[in-house]
Amino acid sequence: MNYQKFDIENWNRKEHFYHFKDQLRCGFSLTTKIDISQVIPFIKEHGYKFYPTIIYLISKAVNKHQEFKLAMKDNELIEWDTVNPAYTIMHTETETFSELCSMYTDNLKDFLKEYDRVQEKYKGNYAMSPQTGIENIFHISMIPWVSFDGFNLNVPGFGDYFAPIFTLGKYTINKNEVLMPISIQVHHATCDGLHVSKLLNSLQEYCNSISEL
Repeated sequence: MNYQKFDIENWNRKEHFYHFKDQLRCGFSLTTKIDISQVIPFIKEHGYKFYPTIIYLISKAVNKHQEFKLAMKDNELIEWDTVNPAYTIMHTETETFSELCSMYTDNLKDFLKEYDRVQEKYKGNYAMSPQTGIENIFHISMIPWVSFDGFNLNVPGFGDYFAPIFTLGKYTINKNEVLMPISIQVHHATCDGLHVSKLLNSLQEYCNSISEL
């Protein structure tokens, strides 16, 4: 969990940061659809699982952009070297979920092995958060039973929690496109619509070029 203190004084968003952190404290969400037409045949060809592959692609995009690796620690703004995905796993027996975290690595095969290791270790554990002590995380959940055009998390008292939160939906097939709804919730103190757009564009690029990653 390596990090460095973030240089707020020389940041071109210094005024915006304090405004949305201390005065007009707010977050915002954006919902769109990602084209995963290249992802589906790729995972079928290699025998990979869909969910961890998508988690990997999102993690790769998040770690590319500084704005989504910021956090408050010991009352200071820091930037994590790497942030790891904390994702929900559904328990069909109880219709409850757990949130697990796999350490991010830039290599897809290595990440999928880490994902499987975590699944095996916590198999049968129905606690909501069975892992502890991992600070450098962001969040992913999926609603695979329904597609959606809009999704919003109501987070009262946003506080100083800056990690992005992703929600995925059931993908649909439209002619030659496979489209997956994705919503991202962020704190306005650390990013604007431009930064969210850059992140989503990176995610789309990785989905398009998955066979080359």
